[in-house]
Amino acid sequence: MTHRLVAHTPAARWTEAWPLGNGRLGAMAFGDPRRSRYQINDDTCWTGSPATAHGDLTRNTIDGPASLARIRAALRAGDVAAATAAEQELQLGWSQAYQPLADIWIDVASPTDEVPPDSFERSLDLATATSTVAWSTPEGAFRERAWASAPDGVLVIERTVECGAALSGRVGLTSPHQHVTAETGELTGTLTVRMPSDLLRDGPTKTERSVTDEAAGAAVTAVIAVRLEHDGLADEALSFTDARSIRVIVTTSTDFAGARVQPHGDIAQLHAEAAERCTTALRLGDMLHARHVADHRALYDRMSLELGSPCDGDATTRDLLTRAANGDDRALASTVFAYGRYLTIAGSRPGSRPLNLQGIWNDKLLPPWRGNYTTNINLEMNYWPTEAVNLAECHEPLLDWLEDLAANGAITARELYGAAGWTAHHNSDVWAFSVPVGDGAFDPVWSMWPMGGVWLCRHLWERWMFSQDVAELRDRSWPLLHGAAAFALDWLVELDDGSLGTMPSTSPENHFIRGSRTTGLTVSTTSDLAMIRDLLSNLTAAAEVLEIDDAVVNAAASALSRLPREHVTAEGLLGEWYDDATDAEPHHRHQSHLYGVLPGDALTPWRDVDLCRAAARSLDARGRETTGWSLAWRVGLRTRLRDAAGAHAALRDFLAPVQDPDNPGPSGQAGLYGNLFCAHPPFQIDGNFGVTAAILEMIVQSHGGRISILPALPTEWASGRVRGVRVRGGAEIDLEWTEGEPVALMLRGRPGSTHVVEVAGELSTLTIGPDGELAVPLPVRSGRR
Repeated sequence: MTHRLVAHTPAARWTEAWPLGNGRLGAMAFGDPRRSRYQINDDTCWTGSPATAHGDLTRNTIDGPASLARIRAALRAGDVAAATAAEQELQLGWSQAYQPLADIWIDVASPTDEVPPDSFERSLDLATATSTVAWSTPEGAFRERAWASAPDGVLVIERTVECGAALSGRVGLTSPHQHVTAETGELTGTLTVRMPSDLLRDGPTKTERSVTDEAAGAAVTAVIAVRLEHDGLADEALSFTDARSIRVIVTTSTDFAGARVQPHGDIAQLHAEAAERCTTALRLGDMLHARHVADHRALYDRMSLELGSPCDGDATTRDLLTRAANGDDRALASTVFAYGRYLTIAGSRPGSRPLNLQGIWNDKLLPPWRGNYTTNINLEMNYWPTEAVNLAECHEPLLDWLEDLAANGAITARELYGAAGWTAHHNSDVWAFSVPVGDGAFDPVWSMWPMGGVWLCRHLWERWMFSQDVAELRDRSWPLLHGAAAFALDWLVELDDGSLGTMPSTSPENHFIRGSRTTGLTVSTTSDLAMIRDLLSNLTAAAEVLEIDDAVVNAAASALSRLPREHVTAEGLLGEWYDDATDAEPHHRHQSHLYGVLPGDALTPWRDVDLCRAAARSLDARGRETTGWSLAWRVGLRTRLRDAAGAHAALRDFLAPVQDPDNPGPSGQAGLYGNLFCAHPPFQIDGNFGVTAAILEMIVQSHGGRISILPALPTEWASGRVRGVRVRGGAEIDLEWTEGEPVALMLRGRPGSTHVVEVAGELSTLTIGPDGELAVPLPVRSGRR
């Protein structure tokens, strides 16, 4: 099946442009023949520096353990106002913001004629990671293609005359930043750009403003370099006349040296690095695209999904959206799934930074929510599909960054709470910010949530479950799991009923009503306990694999027996609050109390019937309308609960086109923009990744100790095939189904390994043979379900 994004007009807005990326360098391709724009990002271009990682130093003189003691005393006394005031003493500023870097412009003096829509096609080929614009006018036929090469570290833009008039024009280089130095030569151009050293929020409206500090190491400095090659004439810098082909090489270099290392500030070194990369790319010439495609396809071709609907390569993304709105979403769903894999490869490679709220694509100096790492769902969701869709390498940036977060989080745990181990809160950034956000007047539901490290450790466990790599579990994951568990154990307190709980506690971003007061600060929310239980369970399981016995492991095993499980409220819902308080927002976008269903696996329909029924009712009570990433989460939750119809209904809501793409705020509608980016709104990329994971889990699941085949397949997806799905236990699956039932199932993995496989409700324990493959026997077909 061919997966291309196609349009018959240039991008009129940023959310219609095609995203390109090599993990480090991101570009948005707009595709206007007369003035072609590529908006450029570098994943290390953030405001701030390691000096901002610990928050506002003017507020760092507080006695954290004393404030924590006052919070707990006030909560035990039922004085929420006093608890809130004490919590606000712990608020230490803000995370930093992801930044745009520059724009590349190709202004062409000819052809000058208008381009009729029927002779214009702008496409993004997901399989080759190449953007192509093809058009014709009375003056001739022309083509422009672009790609971001990982092996060569450059963005390449090529424009050619296929027939007709030659090209004349110039290449421009601009930046939205204020502190920019430009240099140009006949075929070269560079910008040196200084990022802001801090991003502050002032006044009662918390207006954001950037601060510039020219001191060495106070901020990131970036160089973007352009090299032009063409077969025409040139009479000024970066110009071309009477050319039949031009090639533009773009690269970036920054002095970012790590989350905990000051930027080095050696601008000459940055220029030399960028120049060398451009020169090397120019020498490769026509080999550049082949090298790029081979590198991309080595990842992309590992797996594929087809949902039984022919995907016309000429169908536009608008056609796919319309077809889905009219009832057949198979082509769009398979394209969105492939797009999620494409975005993972483009945005997250070994050695790059983790994907933020915008991935690596952002055109705003003040991006929504600072384009940061929001750790109470969004950062994690970015990496939900990575292992299962056979892109384990693309998980590396998050796992590497966790080591920096743990190092800073250990300081936060010790100095702010007097606790062992490490912690992280609601927001973070490239500098591994780990303290509570706020300025002393912020709502605790966005501040008092020290479960960030606990949740992120789920990714370390998922890595082990998929890879079965004992060395990696021991050398990388174990210290982080151990440190997060040590903090969690210190954070737990004994409650009046003898159980262990958390105090203070919030359920991310949600509020409840107590008396005349709306608050979110309480004791032992369900999400807190579910996350801590998950972490401690995984720690003890890892300790068994690694044959480790120490005080933290023993304390974790003891604490597990005293942590209350989820409970069902009088209304039949899965309880979110310790005392079943009244929700202030019954339709709230977060559903963190369902953590045990997804991303955890403590609650499964075959083990926990009543709790899963209550979880489903909780989703019903949340209603249908919500934000894009929340819809993706709900698709996944319904899928885990084996509710195929409910999952499909939520997916259709997710796949709906955004009705007002120019509405940037949260009052707009969720859905998909013209380039299939997910609308929070505004654009937020986590929904793209979350729905990718959810679509796959409709077809194959591997949590809870079993591999489940077609566990939540929509009736409308009666036939299809999937190849190269990674499953927990270190195996891989190929599957084909017809009329809703599997007709071929191949399991590949380590010879001699055993796996429990569920097909049509029947369980089988299967052993992979010496050749590493097993054709799984299937039940006799009973006809269409």
